[in-house]
Amino acid sequence: MASRFPFTALLLALFAALPLAANAAESAFDTVISGGRVMDPESGLDGVRDLGLRGGRIVAISAQKLQAARVIDATGLVVSPGFIDLHSHAMTTPSARMQAFDGVTTALELELGSLPIAAAYESVAREGRPINYGFSVSWALARMKVLDGVVVDGRTSTYSDNFGKSKWRSLVSRPMSQKVLDEVEQGLQQGALGVGIMVGYAPNSNREEYLGLAKLAARYHVPTFTHVRATNHDEPGSYYEGFAEVISAAVASGAHMHLCHINSSSWRDINAVTDFIAQAQQRDIRVTTEAYPYGAGSTTIGAARYAPENLPLSGIKASDIYLVETNSWIKDDDELRRVRSERPQALAIFHFLNEKNTDDRKLLRDALLFPGTVIASDAVPYTVGRMLIEGEVWPLPANADAHPRIAGTFSRVVGRWVREDKVLTLMDALRRSTLAPAQLMEEAAPQMKLKGRIRIGADADIVVFDPATLGDRATYENPRLPSLGMRHVIVAGQSVIQDGELLRSALPGKPIRGPNR
Repeated sequence: MASRFPFTALLLALFAALPLAANAAESAFDTVISGGRVMDPESGLDGVRDLGLRGGRIVAISAQKLQAARVIDATGLVVSPGFIDLHSHAMTTPSARMQAFDGVTTALELELGSLPIAAAYESVAREGRPINYGFSVSWALARMKVLDGVVVDGRTSTYSDNFGKSKWRSLVSRPMSQKVLDEVEQGLQQGALGVGIMVGYAPNSNREEYLGLAKLAARYHVPTFTHVRATNHDEPGSYYEGFAEVISAAVASGAHMHLCHINSSSWRDINAVTDFIAQAQQRDIRVTTEAYPYGAGSTTIGAARYAPENLPLSGIKASDIYLVETNSWIKDDDELRRVRSERPQALAIFHFLNEKNTDDRKLLRDALLFPGTVIASDAVPYTVGRMLIEGEVWPLPANADAHPRIAGTFSRVVGRWVREDKVLTLMDALRRSTLAPAQLMEEAAPQMKLKGRIRIGADADIVVFDPATLGDRATYENPRLPSLGMRHVIVAGQSVIQDGELLRSALPGKPIRGPNR
């Protein structure tokens, strides 16, 4: 008997341990996403898999069924990395919620940026966000602070509030220009993701200063994000001049220069501009670009290019301009002059391509299909009149306005360009929306190496959508309609959208930030 006891005890111990082992396996994951078509642009994976999530990370990718207390059934749905928007001005909670319905799990304010950087991050962290967020350092706000005495506190709305001031847009002395550069450098030292340069809104500003910004970016190993200085179809101030400045600064400094919204910066010169960029890239000049799938842009009506005398150079008329705050079209040049004088910061929508016209639609497609083009929304936040909609507001007010790209950019690419027109494969569309923007930002923010991928150890920023129905609904007349087909949006392992419904209490968004330098 004595010789059999250890064996019997061992059997009893093993049987007793079986439920514990099952429970341990079940508790190995916080959440399992089960049976979905997992698509990963980095590895090329495109197959049915289960994903195990724990602690905000992907910890298992399995062809076998995984178990957890919480299981998301993704049968018949696509599971992909969450979309990364490199160009979003929609840095408020209500606007971020709308972007989540479009599959965005990370939205970065890089073209305008913010200032001071530390204050910008602290402000958002206090309020919380449903999706990840981050900022470049704002050259425009640095100029407003130095030249116009504007008090900056980390709110990007400071820019629109003070857009009408004149000194920040002017040519200044070298010592004053150096003070601007010093402000920008301080932001880089505080972990800014790059340098946002809205030089298109200050075309008379110092060109030497622009090169100085590129040199700062090269020294701190971050990109610049430029709204180009000149974009007219004809000279003077042609697109050639605007893009040549960016490329020459890249050559002179070695910096990574990113060109914002290639479609609305090129208009009907898209093919000439993309050829220009391609020639630079072939010579190993670090120039990248982005586009959004709309034929209309949106910005402040006081921008230089929209002065009545400049419209013929751009190829549009005053009547192609829609004033958001009044929900009306500009009638003629006289009304345009009046509005620009009285309310230069007013938001307007400018129709530069007719999306119903075959030739114009092809130009838009060419911008999106240019090799390396990243999908980015250029989203502007929702407003009522000129008041920003902030805080715990949901649903949006019936009179909230914005450009429809805030609600539909990424789902529009999948619905129209992949499913309907078949000019992009689904994997390529996902790559341009996930992996490509993550890789573009990795040098500036190493944490981006864990985003835009479905792999073990990657951040659990994941979307689950129906490829047969994913599509945009927002229009220029009603930009408040969320996209359809996005079933689940997960940020840092937590659901923000579950079974197509927003979880209002979910604020798992984390800061994307460079190191203190």
